[in-house]
Amino acid sequence: MSNQSINSRLAVIAGHGKVWCLVPGCERRTMLMSGTGLSGRYCKHHIQFKARHGGVRWRSYSATDLKPYLRAATSYINPRLLTDPSIKNAVDRLAFMIEGAPYEQATRLRGLPATTRADIAFGRFRKRGVKPETLLAITLAVSALITDDPKADKTREFRHVQIAKAAHRRASGFHKVWSERSSLHVFARSTGRVLRILGKMLEERCEAAIQDHLEGILKLKVKRYGPHPHVIASDTLS
Repeated sequence: MSNQSINSRLAVIAGHGKVWCLVPGCERRTMLMSGTGLSGRYCKHHIQFKARHGGVRWRSYSATDLKPYLRAATSYINPRLLTDPSIKNAVDRLAFMIEGAPYEQATRLRGLPATTRADIAFGRFRKRGVKPETLLAITLAVSALITDDPKADKTREFRHVQIAKAAHRRASGFHKVWSERSSLHVFARSTGRVLRILGKMLEERCEAAIQDHLEGILKLKVKRYGPHPHVIASDTLS
């Protein structure tokens, strides 16, 4: 595409773009208006933020945020692994993905398509001994946390990214130690399109289990650990 054609397209986009980033409280110009990119809605900072977290306003949940939901999900599904159809189906589908996935070191991922890197993530799960039951529990736990948190971003993109990031923490890096003073630690990047693809892959394979058991997991979580802090804060204010 010629420079003239690109400039013409930018001129058309600019006519419909906003001057300031649409995120409340942000005083930066949009990427289009600042000349740093094509987004006519958000600034560069919030576009990069969205790539990492799945939305422009809320940061990713931490392992601490997820812990009570993951414990509840694990306790809930373990007795049902062999008897419940939707849980067994999810575990079998995840096991199939793990067993058949390619593996590549984190040092060799640069330049690969996002779909390939998402497949390789399952290979890393196999290499690190991450079980399909664990991936199911993570997917259920993230779904429960987002459902339970009244302030959460409820979009599909945010949910997929949060599922992927929680799973990614289980097997994200390549580590090699030669001596006490010589070692290599490289981590696959937790950002971008690969997170959306990986999260979607996990959720699709657990969809029936989520539909059948999300409510039960939420009840168990609240019984053991109480409601989400945002729920408590809302009740206190009211």
